[in-house]
Amino acid sequence: MKEMAFSVERFRKKLQIPVMAIMIGLALVAVTKPILAVEPEAVVTGTIFLDINKDGVKNKSEPVLPGISVSDGKLVTKTDKQGKYTLKINPDRRLLDIVFVTVPSGMRVPVNKDNTPQFYKQLTDLQAGDERDQDFALQPNPKSLNPNFNFANLADVHVQKTYGNSVENFSSQLAQVNALTNKPAFIAVSGDLTNDATDDEFLDYTAATATSELPVYPAVGNHEFSPGPDYKSRIDRYRHYLGPEWYSFDYGQKHFVVLENNHGFGQQDQLEWLQQDLEMNAGNKEVVVIVHKPLNTPVMPGGAQPYIDLFSKYNTILTLMGHTHVNDVDPVTIPGAKHITTNSSAVTIDQTPNGFRKVQFKGGNVETPFKMYDVNQSLTIVNPAPNSKIEQGSGDIQVNAYDTSHKVIKVQYRLDGGSWHKMEQSSDFTWTAKKARDWNRGKHKIEVRATDDSGKSWEEISRFEVVKSGSFPAPKAGANWEMFHGNAQHTGIAQDILNPELRLAWSYRTPGSILTSSPAIENGKVFVGTRDENGSEHMGIHAVDLKTGKKLWQFKANAQVQSSPAVKDGIVYASSIRGSLYALDANTGMLIWEKIVGKDVLGRAWMYYSPTIADGVVYQAFSMGQGGAGELMALDAKTGEVLWKSRLHGGWISESSPVVMDGKVFVGAVDGRIIALDAKTGAELWRAYPSWSWMHSMPAIADGRVYMGYDGGIIVALDASTGKELWRYTSPETSYIQGATTGSSPAIADGVVYMGFPDGNVTALDAESGKLLWKYRTKGGIISSAVVSGDTVFIGSNDGFLYALDRVTGKPMWQYEIGAWIASSPAVSGNTLVIGAFDGNLYGFTPSGESTARLQR
Repeated sequence: MKEMAFSVERFRKKLQIPVMAIMIGLALVAVTKPILAVEPEAVVTGTIFLDINKDGVKNKSEPVLPGISVSDGKLVTKTDKQGKYTLKINPDRRLLDIVFVTVPSGMRVPVNKDNTPQFYKQLTDLQAGDERDQDFALQPNPKSLNPNFNFANLADVHVQKTYGNSVENFSSQLAQVNALTNKPAFIAVSGDLTNDATDDEFLDYTAATATSELPVYPAVGNHEFSPGPDYKSRIDRYRHYLGPEWYSFDYGQKHFVVLENNHGFGQQDQLEWLQQDLEMNAGNKEVVVIVHKPLNTPVMPGGAQPYIDLFSKYNTILTLMGHTHVNDVDPVTIPGAKHITTNSSAVTIDQTPNGFRKVQFKGGNVETPFKMYDVNQSLTIVNPAPNSKIEQGSGDIQVNAYDTSHKVIKVQYRLDGGSWHKMEQSSDFTWTAKKARDWNRGKHKIEVRATDDSGKSWEEISRFEVVKSGSFPAPKAGANWEMFHGNAQHTGIAQDILNPELRLAWSYRTPGSILTSSPAIENGKVFVGTRDENGSEHMGIHAVDLKTGKKLWQFKANAQVQSSPAVKDGIVYASSIRGSLYALDANTGMLIWEKIVGKDVLGRAWMYYSPTIADGVVYQAFSMGQGGAGELMALDAKTGEVLWKSRLHGGWISESSPVVMDGKVFVGAVDGRIIALDAKTGAELWRAYPSWSWMHSMPAIADGRVYMGYDGGIIVALDASTGKELWRYTSPETSYIQGATTGSSPAIADGVVYMGFPDGNVTALDAESGKLLWKYRTKGGIISSAVVSGDTVFIGSNDGFLYALDRVTGKPMWQYEIGAWIASSPAVSGNTLVIGAFDGNLYGFTPSGESTARLQR
């Protein structure tokens, strides 16, 4: 590559003078005393001025700018009264030397053809002893004085033709960000711009940013380091395309600091630079930090604490990062600052929809809403649904409305052509009104209109019938549904039988979100975990009355509850992603015991795994990040005492929760491992490696076979005694989910495996041979896992529908549109099916009394 040749040539030229100096030194060593090594030095001087006419050249009428910070990334100086600076730098510190300025509020710099702000200048072939002149032309920008503004934060775009994000896809994502109402001031990307740091990938990344109307500020991710013998070699390609690896700028009276915390926290010059930068530029300003790796997870390498301590001395309000491909907001890592992780624009690991954040400053407050990509004027009338029947005097009007580039600010409805009435918002998606309780019996038409903050409106219509109260059976509890997929084998078989034709009996609304957490049910109480994509207020465990859908209690967790709760003998077990396993009283929500894994706030384990309970033992797995493999621990269900721990594999995030059968525990681990352990001792029996994968799917076991889903739309069957692979099946269509991550888990009933796939297929396979029996394709990727009740398979899809399929033929028997991702899996008890959705709501469905003819079998 031509660009790589540039780097090699820079390295060769920079070696010439040091080599000559060494040769001269060797010649003199016999006749002189030893002398201390002197760091090579070059001098860079220049003038910084206000480029009023924006031609890049200073004229007599354009003023100079005193007090502007200039740096090479190690030393920081400021311009004097004449706008001049002098900077002595070591040209051997980097292969390509760069000087850069901290642009103050009220000013800006032009962008290059790739829309990267040109606050830096590259000094090609700078040698020891050189003297260089380098001026900077700043332009007036009065808008950047306003403290009320917004910008967009993206993370982990991973531009690569063969991975999760092509140039075209990233360009489309940038276009959606550019289309935001109240256009952002700029875009900041928190690292992993490329996947392998090749020239082609940097060129593709910059080709995409070139399509943006907004400036794009980059940060370095671990995927931006090229192969090389040392730091300066590995970072050189990034510097060639995008500038310095750490820098700062002001906007809206706030001080932004962009750091490199992949290897940079081990570089003393970055910490020295930061100390100088904050001392010179932060003052009493609010400080916003943009980095790649979170500071509060096991993957954060050593050295974070000095930076946390330093930022704690200033008015730091936000830290924005990516790396883990998840959404997470933590308010405690840096006192007074929100620590915000945003998921990947390429492949998400927590299975959230790909998206970004719109960071909004207004009136001294900051909001950081998450926005999912690729939603254009979505509007669903959840209740009363089209062609539905609702009982008189019950239920609320409920609507889900969403748009990526615009905020829905108003939703109205009218009945039968009457007056328009306002609805109230309960979550990022959901709007409600209670007027439905007053409607007369008979057939009606409801019109709903959503209006966004750009003034655009869109509408939907539902025709329905109001029938007399008591026309439908009330929700009634039956058999308990104690954990994900109903039992410790995760087979997904309901003891109670539901016909496919259901109706919405109730919805329990939360202001958060429900992603993969699936309900557990005991004695008529429903338990589910919630997340908060925007902040840290709505993360917890909720208990709901199955009969009414009313809240019984709520427990606030210390982090997202991604997992599915388990319940047994009046105790609810639920884990947070930040290393806490809670045991709660099922009646009151009071904490009975808590098991915390990890030393402190910065060293907590990841607990994306769901707990499994069997024979008085709770099995909970966790991950410990770099340098520490995941572990499975067995705990006494009553006391929380750890009975044993067993090492798994790798330290990355995994969700492949354990199953238990015949005295054995089977659990998935990082990179695609599946491990069998003795349930009493934790001794390893075997481990297998069927396929590399992020681990989202959970195993299921029946008839001596373990079934597991793998990325790429794969399911594998293994012999439970030996781990030997028996068969595998790959779903054939193109994935709706970037990266084709497989989040659905298999259900097994009467010799048939039912499985959802990222290409939208729900598939029935012969459990013994893997032979395809039938498949039905939905219009969205599937993360939800199938549940079998009688002759029906129930499953959710990311197309926003809950489906009921004939178990033998795969024929769709019934569907219900919620209008938000349904990644949660159904739970069945009595005559009621309960499921969560990404809109933050828990839905209860009961029989409608209707029937659909089944095909002859």
